[in-house]
Amino acid sequence: MSDELERTRSALEAAVAAASGAAELTRLLAGYQERLAKAAESEAEALTRAREAEARLKAIERQAAQLAKNLAEQRYQTEVAQWRLESVQASRWSKLGDAIHTKNPGEVARTLRTPIGKPSAPKRSDFSPAPPAVEVPPVAPVVPDTAGPAVSAAMAEGFVVPKGPLARPYLTVAAIVDRQSEALFRYEWRQVTNFGPDNWQAMLDEHRPHLLFVESVRPGPRQGNGGRWLEELAGRTRGLRDLVEECSRRGIRTMFWHSGGPISTSVPMASLFDHVLATSEARAREWRAALRHDRIGILPHAVQPRVHNLIPAATPRSGTALLGTTFLGALPPAAAVHSDPSAAETSGAGRHANGRPDGGWRPLITDKATYDDLLTAYRSASVVLAGPDADARTVAEVIACGTPVMRLAAPIPADEASTRHAADSIGEYLAAVPERDAETYRAWRAAVPVTPLLDPLLDTAGLPSVRNAATITAIAAVTGAAELDHLLTQLRRQTHAPAQLVIVADGLDATLVEKAIRTTQQESATPHSVMPTDDGAARQAATQHGPDSVMPAGDVAARQAAAPHVPESVKPSGDVVVRQATSPLTRGAALDRALRLADGDLVAILDPRDLYGEHYLADLARYFSAVDADIVGKASYYAHITETGATLLRQPGAEHRFLPELAGGALLGRRQTLLALGIADLSEDWDEVLMRQCRTDGVRVYSADRFSYVRVRPTPDPRLLTSAHLQPPTPPEPLAMIL
Repeated sequence: MSDELERTRSALEAAVAAASGAAELTRLLAGYQERLAKAAESEAEALTRAREAEARLKAIERQAAQLAKNLAEQRYQTEVAQWRLESVQASRWSKLGDAIHTKNPGEVARTLRTPIGKPSAPKRSDFSPAPPAVEVPPVAPVVPDTAGPAVSAAMAEGFVVPKGPLARPYLTVAAIVDRQSEALFRYEWRQVTNFGPDNWQAMLDEHRPHLLFVESVRPGPRQGNGGRWLEELAGRTRGLRDLVEECSRRGIRTMFWHSGGPISTSVPMASLFDHVLATSEARAREWRAALRHDRIGILPHAVQPRVHNLIPAATPRSGTALLGTTFLGALPPAAAVHSDPSAAETSGAGRHANGRPDGGWRPLITDKATYDDLLTAYRSASVVLAGPDADARTVAEVIACGTPVMRLAAPIPADEASTRHAADSIGEYLAAVPERDAETYRAWRAAVPVTPLLDPLLDTAGLPSVRNAATITAIAAVTGAAELDHLLTQLRRQTHAPAQLVIVADGLDATLVEKAIRTTQQESATPHSVMPTDDGAARQAATQHGPDSVMPAGDVAARQAAAPHVPESVKPSGDVVVRQATSPLTRGAALDRALRLADGDLVAILDPRDLYGEHYLADLARYFSAVDADIVGKASYYAHITETGATLLRQPGAEHRFLPELAGGALLGRRQTLLALGIADLSEDWDEVLMRQCRTDGVRVYSADRFSYVRVRPTPDPRLLTSAHLQPPTPPEPLAMIL
């Protein structure tokens, strides 16, 4: 009995402490809102006075201009009258009259012989004005705005394939590929596709390609090169055979990629090429047996970050998209239900007679959809339900676009109960927003980019494959041993370790700091281990939904792609720069000094007080291959208040947008851009000054995802509470899912 009372008392104490913390946080939020309103009123008054002064200045300038015009005209008229008088007095007839009046004939003769010099006519010129009194128009007072920072609008009406730099601009490739592969490789090399069996000789003479890359293209709406090579790929004509033979005579390498379909139909054409690529090791063994040579490589299905990325479309996500012919055939139209009721209400969908939403489930791919339309469709659904026969390549692209995918282990029976059960499972999955977003983010991270996969293949073919690796320099300012230890702990866990580390230490000996860094580098040189969080999530989902119901596909895709994609821990290069502050410096001044010592292509600004996930640097660096930006960071991020134990989500919804409102401790930027901007000599608000300068100079700043970073502060401050949402209580280790 005493134990039960003790537990009850402990529970009550914990509840009182939690309530006290919540009340304190509520009081702080109310106080901050009041201060924000007062500051907004002061700003509005100052802006009103500035506008009044600007209006008076403009009125005075108009007065001065009008006065100058009037005065100039008056002076001009005066000068003209004086000139006319002097011209009359200096005229020959006036002087002749005076000579005749003297009655001296010699004077008359001299007057007639003397040349007459008239003064030049006056011209209008500028004169100093004296402004007259002019009435100043009234200025309307400014209405105070107490709202927090605004989020930028959507990027486009629909996703548009961007223009972008090439990874290998020196390499020209003549490609016979479908539209899906054309988008995959368009940023990897200089790609030539506008040729057919009738003009390939002119293409070779004009572009002089280094490589002929041919895919096993199949008929359909996404066939490449206008469908001009389908007959040649089927072996019915000699156009492709002649092209390959001519490439051999000119020394142009040739590659055939079997991306899908039966191997037997592609063997006759593939035997003509120097190298054949398969999508898996199992397929490669089949090709070796069919062609009886070892010039077989592996190019698995991958994604192109410039095309398959987390940039959203303007239209909000809604409904459930279906992928797979087996699944579509098993679902009767009468059983279609909407898995996202809120999306159904906003999308204007109709309803059945029994009140259920109608039309919520729709096919992701239609027969006449082009690949550009498909890229927008990838981003339009709340969830994609993939059937057992769904194309794995399409599933990977959907996941890379940030759309949750749930895969069916078996077709859904065409009865109302089974369909309703599947709809309920989808609804539960969509309702668990934090878990779903974290799983989708992990699946995006596991998506395999195509760029590194091409390097070994080009090396095997004897073609150069040199590209910018974008080395990273991490800079930080530490003010004590605790901050230094915490910073090194965060760096030790990075899967993509920076090539250079620059630290400005205040209050620490530079030799001891460098020794501690060397010790950390030796410890991080061991093979990096990855926690099997995805497997645990998959087991939990299997337990919850059962073996025959709808299963999340993000973890499955992550496990399938993890083997070729999980980056090896970058071995530290030993490039460490430590500077000891001889006098107290603000954090901004110390970071600016560290920035001047950086050598990497990209510079990561780290805050030794914050938490960074193991994929933090790798993820931010990957965004540079997806968007054209000079600085990438996080406008939406989690903040943890140690005093109250509360976790806040600041600026929810500000992800994946060009929005210069980033946190200072979560910045990765191009070194030349940051050097041109500089870092202000401030302790805490240097990042606000930096972002304001970015807006002034037109620097493109991209806000990435909200994961892998947590801002940690002992007490809440107004900046953290601006546009922040308090997260609900979570189980132990609440930050594990975020990082």
